[in-house]
Amino acid sequence: MSNLLSFEPLLSSDQAAALLSIHPNTLLKWAREERVPHIPIGRRVMFRASQLDAWLQSRCYTGDAVRAASTLERKAA
Repeated sequence: MSNLLSFEPLLSSDQAAALLSIHPNTLLKWAREERVPHIPIGRRVMFRASQLDAWLQSRCYTGDAVRAASTLERKAA
């Protein structure tokens, strides 16, 4: 019974896209390109909010965001 308590409901592409503030078609394209964590179920693509959150955090705190910020600071100086 404790397994049911830890079950995380899956999000549709519309729901997940709304959380990310992007268009659902963009999210589905990223899923096809394996750029975002997703779960294929038949012809549908589902998402876990916790996996999307971890994906966002990994992208925000490594690489691209840091390089972009440091480049902008150097150009402004």
